[in-house]
Parts: sequence; C-alpha cells; structure tokens
Amino acid sequence: MSFELSIALRYLKGSRQTFGGGVTSAIAVGGVMVGVAALVATLAVMTGFREDIRNKILGAQPHLMVMGAQGYLPAGDWSYLFDEVPEVTAWAPFVMEQAIVKRGSVTQGVVVKGVSPEKESLVTDLHQRVIHGEWESLKAEEGEPPVFLGKELAKKLRVGLGDEVLITVPTASLGSFMNMPALFSFSVAGVLETGLYDYDSSLAVISLETAQTVFQMKKRMTGLGVRVQDPDDVIGTTFRVQRNLGSSGRVRSWLSMNRNLFSALKLEKVVMFLILTLITIVAAFTIVSNLILVTAQKVREIGILKAMGATPWSIQRIFLYKGLLMGILGTGAGVVLGLVISFMLKQYQFIQLPADVYYVETLPVKIVGTDVALVAVAAFVIVLLAALYPSRLASKLDALDAIRQL
Repeated sequence: MSFELSIALRYLKGSRQTFGGGVTSAIAVGGVMVGVAALVATLAVMTGFREDIRNKILGAQPHLMVMGAQGYLPAGDWSYLFDEVPEVTAWAPFVMEQAIVKRGSVTQGVVVKGVSPEKESLVTDLHQRVIHGEWESLKAEEGEPPVFLGKELAKKLRVGLGDEVLITVPTASLGSFMNMPALFSFSVAGVLETGLYDYDSSLAVISLETAQTVFQMKKRMTGLGVRVQDPDDVIGTTFRVQRNLGSSGRVRSWLSMNRNLFSALKLEKVVMFLILTLITIVAAFTIVSNLILVTAQKVREIGILKAMGATPWSIQRIFLYKGLLMGILGTGAGVVLGLVISFMLKQYQFIQLPADVYYVETLPVKIVGTDVALVAVAAFVIVLLAALYPSRLASKLDALDAIRQL
C-alpha cells in the first residue's frame, strides 16, 4: 500500500480531534449511497414496467397485422405472402369489428374478434390467457354460439360460464337515414385475462365463421395476424411482407401500433435517470466540502509532508484517493441497497396500482446488469470530477506557510 493511500484511509476514518472529518465523510458516503440506490431501484421499475407491458401486448396482439386496403381481405390462402419470408413462423385470419354487448340493463361497447381457435393459438397467446372455460369450446357448433369475454368486461356485465349475452351489430341501411341493428345471442364459454385493462374491459372473442356471419363478411376477413421469430426485429420482415402484398393492403407491426406508448416509457426512463442523478451530484458537493474541510484541518501535516519530500502530485493523490474511497463506498453500498429494494418490490409486490391507469396491477421490476453498471460508472465519474478541485487545491499549499502554523 502506498503512503498516499494509507494517509487517505486515515483521513477517511477521521479522529476524535477532527470532529468534522469523520462525520462529514459519513454524510457524503450516505448521500452517494441514497442517490445510487434510488437510481438502481427506479431503473429496475421502469425496465420492468416496459417489459411487463411488452409481454402482455405480445400475448394479446400478433407481431404483424396484414390489413386490406378497403378494410378487409378476401378469404383464401394467403401463404404466398410469406413463402420467401423465413422469419414468419405462423399466420391466422381474423375478423375484428366494434359492437355493443348487453346483459340485462347493462350495456358495454366492445371489440369483437373472430378467430380460428387452432390457428390463433399459433399467432397469439390468447389461449394461454383463459382463466375460466376451455379455449377449444370456441369450436362448438351446437346451441348458442360461444363467446369469450375479457375479465373486466365479464365483471361489468356480471356474467359467468353459461350465461347468455346479446351482441348488437349494425346491418345494411333501410332507406337513407337509418341503420337497423341486429341482435345475436351468445353463450359465455370462457373468460380471458390478458393483464391489460384496455383488452380485459372491451374484448369479446368468437369463432371466425360466426364473426363472418354476424358482420355479414362471408368470404371476407379483416386481416391476417402474423407471428415472427424475433418480435423486436420486425422492420425488415414488415418491409418484405408489404412488398409481397403490394397495393392490396398494408402491414403494421406491433411496435408501430404501440410506438407512442413505448416512446413515452423510454423518455420517462431517461428523464428519471437524469433527475435522480441530481441526488448523486448533491452528494458530490458534500464530498467537495468534506475534502476542503480536511484540507483546512490538515494544513500543518501537508506542510510537514512537503518538507519531507512529498511532491504536489503525492499530496493531490492523498485527497483524490480519499474522495474516490468515499465514492466507491457510497456507490457499492448504494448498488447493494438498490438491489435489495428492487428484490423486495419484486418478491412481495406490496405496491398496488390502478390497472385502468397503469396497465398493470402491481409494480413490475426487472434488474438489468447494464443499467446497474451505468449507474455505478456515472456515480464514480461524478465523484472523480468532484474530488479533482479540492485535491488540486491541497497540492498547491506552500510548505513554508503551512509549517509556520505549527
């Protein structure tokens, strides 16, 4: 151990005669610790929030949606669109229209999605989101046609398995000014929980054939849902499918359909990082004041060291080491504290959120190593910059002036 580091450690501990040294060092270390812990925990929550929403959206939406130019596509075999697109693993037709569902005196606007149960299970994870009923019951051909409702929608309508609901859809015009609605009776065959409030409160799923009958779309469909190998790399795939489709329609990815949401989440994460970094900067000012205070208290010792042959660079390193030691201790303790807080938030989920506002019911947490490393590096750089000025100030003290104070 060099003598500079040895002296820096002694100054870090302080002494009984120099009250300010040890106390202000502890305060500075504590400030860095709080700032780093807040950053680690906040970034873990922001990352977890994004990942949770992403996974839920990908479970309810296909990775790509092929939509017809006139709002619909003719029914048929569209596999030629994907023959030269190896990234595509599956596709499924669907019908999607708006309607009104009614149960007793309760009415609710819904999005009705008609799907082929076997093909849809290859494109989305709706079949895994069934909490009541069996997904295969969508294929039932006897009795009233089955419908699956979102969890919140079923709660609003106060219905359970086997209950009857009425779905109202517009029909062809009668005259110039009137559209007569048509009523269709459905039996609740299942309840879905996607975890996204917008879906759970407004989604009704029926079979593709039933949807084509209800919405008068025989031999037509709204579009195709497509699944790809890597949902985070869909730009090239979207372009190739669009090229094969030509002017017959348009292709949209799940990223483009949710661009505003994820852009807002990314911006919020960056802003939170910048704001919480201010805590570490404030702690860095405490380190500056601590080093200046120690410099004033150790003037005579600095003079003696210089008289014994210590160079200005050696004096500067003593105080630079002290500042860096406080930064390292604060950063290390802050990272540990931040990870503990993140683990507790993830494990015990004691913070509940309104699902209709935040999309999720509990605070999601995901710890990413690069985020933790970024926080640690940022804190270290801030502390290093803070320690430069007071350490340089100490190195410029004149040995004779310092010794005269003995």
